[in-house]
Amino acid sequence: MAIVQTLGVASCLGGPLRTCGYAAEMLHDEFTRQNSEQKRLQLQWHMVYPENHGVKEEKLSRLNQSISRFTQYWTEQNQAFLIIGGDHSCALGTWGGVINALQQPDKFGLIWLDAHMDAHTFATSPSGNIHGMPLAALLGKADKKLAAMYPGSCFIKQENLILIGVRSYEHQEYDLLKQAGVEIVFARQIDRLAPVLIKAIDKLSLSCKLIGISIDLDFIDPGDAPGVETPAQGGIKAEELLEALSSINRHPKICGLEISEFNPEKDDNNKTLHLMKAIIEAYYGETS
Repeated sequence: MAIVQTLGVASCLGGPLRTCGYAAEMLHDEFTRQNSEQKRLQLQWHMVYPENHGVKEEKLSRLNQSISRFTQYWTEQNQAFLIIGGDHSCALGTWGGVINALQQPDKFGLIWLDAHMDAHTFATSPSGNIHGMPLAALLGKADKKLAAMYPGSCFIKQENLILIGVRSYEHQEYDLLKQAGVEIVFARQIDRLAPVLIKAIDKLSLSCKLIGISIDLDFIDPGDAPGVETPAQGGIKAEELLEALSSINRHPKICGLEISEFNPEKDDNNKTLHLMKAIIEAYYGETS
């Protein structure tokens, strides 16, 4: 049986809605309901919660510090991990911690599966929601206010970041990524996801010792994943994502998987919740 270190981030501080903070606990309960003979995968759960005191930015800063301590430790111990957000601002802590763990931080690559670019700063964001800003911070392009929430001491090299599935964005964040030279694969360019994902891993493997995968559930078409914070039409079908993750099952270069932006209030008969479980099993489950 595969055992995966799993961190639940019970927070929605970076987004506009309250309910995405319940994702980890709901998923924990979903896995607990399995019959023993079905348990080919065991998640070793840990949970972090935001503090009750302080302003939002201070709470997020401390929360990301907590997240980063888990991922730094697991990376140092060569233990593959799973992060369940919350909103996508948790990526500041997840990947900042991994980068902190590396003697050669410029050898870390990140694949970002998302309908959005998440590369705003406070100066450009139309909403001011921090879940739309993590890539700006991870690239070292943050303004002072955003940079204060990032727990990493180094940043991702722009050539080691690949965005896949983008279809909804503002020109300011596109300009930031374009000027940095970050590779973007738009949703309209994807015929089948599996070869696109394999190509991205192969490219990053040439220069990176470790690779992370961050999945915003709005990457998936809302017909298959209705329970997300900010849905965008025209996404990747759930079946394609599961096929792609199965094709890279427990890839030796991939240090961790992050899943974020589940909103149970928008879900339909737990369709998205069940899909989250299927995503984890497709990548981390034992192959027959």
